[in-house]
Order: sequence, then C-alpha cells, then structure tokens
Amino acid sequence: MPRVIALLLMLGLAAALPAYEVQIRHLSQPDFLQQVFADQEPQAGLLPLRGELRERVTTVLGHPYRGLRLRYWHTDTTSAWIIDEKSKDMPMTVGVAVGPEGIVELEILVYREPRGGEVHQAFFRRQYRGMTLNHDDTLSGQVDGITGATLSVDATSRVAAMALVLHQAVMENNGNVLN
Repeated sequence: MPRVIALLLMLGLAAALPAYEVQIRHLSQPDFLQQVFADQEPQAGLLPLRGELRERVTTVLGHPYRGLRLRYWHTDTTSAWIIDEKSKDMPMTVGVAVGPEGIVELEILVYREPRGGEVHQAFFRRQYRGMTLNHDDTLSGQVDGITGATLSVDATSRVAAMALVLHQAVMENNGNVLN
C-alpha cells in the first residue's frame, strides 16, 4: 500500500510541473522598435483584418490568421509588425519592419522550437532585406534554406510576405486605418 501511495504522489507531482517548452528570447519588443525607429517616435495603430485584406493574409499564410486585428507601429514611410506564426509545433514571434523599398529589418524575437533556431542568425535574416511583393503576393527574392530548419524558414517567409501585405494596406491609407 505505501508503494501505491508513493506512486500516486509522484504522478501527482509530475502532473503539476510545467510542460517543457523551449523558448529562446532573442530581442524584446521595445528593443526591436528602437532598432527600427531609432530616435523617431512611431505611432501605434490597430489594423482590422477583414474583407480583401483578410483574404490576402490567408492566402499568404496558407491558413486564416487567428486574430481579428493586428497592432503595428509606423512613421510616414515605415511600419513595424510583430507577428506570431507556427513553425513546426510552436509559434515563433517575428518582427518585420517595412519601408518604401521593401523589408528594412527582420528579427526573430522569440523562438520556441527545439530545432531550427538558426533562423535567428544574421546571415539568414539579411536575405529578406529589400524584398518586396510580386503581383501574386509572393516574396520578390529567393530565400536560401537552412538544413533542419525548413519549417522555420517557411514560417519566416510567410510572416515576411504578410508584413509586406499589411504595410501596403496601411500605406495606401496614409497610415490612417479605421481602428
């Protein structure tokens, strides 16, 4: 009987422990925004995802975006987006800044998978700089993958294309989106 009680106690303690989750924070949101806007003071906005914009985002991601609106920051010419997208099993948090000439900056803010975290390396992220959208909402350039990180590379590319679509929507309205 004491063995049964000990086993039940151990199982109860194991169930109470938090699940193991890999979470690597590479850059905080304030640090990302400081990196993008330097000494400028960006305005915060809230972009509703509806109608044609929601359809474009769904097409770019390959699935519907779960949120109804998305927070962003902008100046007259540049917008910054922080977007969660599923990699393999867990979401990764990606910051993308877009200017008149395309992607200005792409950062992996939080990575939660046990493998594929090489997408946070500068050599990989630099590939996105200057990319714009083709007419079919695909990225204008080719992205070299990373062995063992295919799903993370794909997720990063989807977020990059989504940020470009969102930037286009905001800039078409001179940064003034109905909130």
